[in-house]
Amino acid sequence: MLLKYKYKLKPHKRQGVIISNWLEMARKQYNYRLAERLNWFESTRTPVNACDLNVSVVPVDRIYHAYPRI
Repeated sequence: MLLKYKYKLKPHKRQGVIISNWLEMARKQYNYRLAERLNWFESTRTPVNACDLNVSVVPVDRIYHAYPRI
């Protein structure tokens, strides 16, 4: 026997404002990260699920600046 439940939020005005703020922040964060990903894609012109071994978005010297050269 399968049961289904349906829930409906009935927030008060103050709770509605808080939920709206949360949704707005989540939407802005999602759009920012999406734009960041698209900018990276445009700058490297490689598929998002694969990266060529010869291409580095950040220079290697900047990544390993704390390690001494051998």
